[in-house]
Amino acid sequence: MVVVGELALWNSPFPLVAWRRSANLTNPMTLIADLVRLHQVDSQVRALRSRLDSSEHYVALQEKQRLLLAARIDEIKSQIRQHQATGVNHEAESGSVKARIDSLRNQLNNSTNPKQYAAVLNELKLLQTQRDEIDELTIDQIQKTDDLQVKLVEVERLYSERIKVSDAGKVELNTCRGEVGARLGELDRERTVAASKIPQRDLDTFNRAADLYDGEAMAELVAVDARRREYSCAACNMELPVEKFASLSSNPNISVTCTSCHRILFLSQVSSAVG
Repeated sequence: MVVVGELALWNSPFPLVAWRRSANLTNPMTLIADLVRLHQVDSQVRALRSRLDSSEHYVALQEKQRLLLAARIDEIKSQIRQHQATGVNHEAESGSVKARIDSLRNQLNNSTNPKQYAAVLNELKLLQTQRDEIDELTIDQIQKTDDLQVKLVEVERLYSERIKVSDAGKVELNTCRGEVGARLGELDRERTVAASKIPQRDLDTFNRAADLYDGEAMAELVAVDARRREYSCAACNMELPVEKFASLSSNPNISVTCTSCHRILFLSQVSSAVG
């Protein structure tokens, strides 16, 4: 009995695996080959996006540093204004005390009453002490202002350098966008086409592994010792049961995953054929 079509396979004397293998004679692109092709395109897409993301992250980081330095400059300038204002107030207070001291000295020179003379002299001494303290505070404010001025010059220098670095990063980002943009668009379209050939269940498995391993969704199943029927995953080096190799070699239309890292396995001849 000869029956054409997959719907009549239950009446066929040949198992499903044999039918699929014979079907590959007319359609050489098997599921595993399609997955390998998707993996190749997906890896390129992720590499280009990673390059673009790195460039964008670098520019964003430089801009963040620039803003922090700008905020630091504003903070230092505010502190300088505060110290300058405080110093001006101290100078004004010192001037008022000096005027009072000058007045008391005139009184002292013209005083003829011993008791009054002693009172004026005592107040004069107190005011002189007060003025000395105010002058010390004024000098302290001037010193703090000078120190901040020095710091301001250094931070402004760093700010200028950061602007240059940031501008250079933006130029590099624009160049990267120009170089990557067109190619990335092409690869995105290629990936969409490649993904459309994969059954949803296998595509979900592929995407989970790709996200987990940064694009490395597939791994070669390698023969450690074919005579002893020892096989392993090339990605995680975990030993794999011989059934994995048997399934993959006998039916390239089913996806087989590593029991350890859950990457989709493929044989080297499939990768070579696709490449």
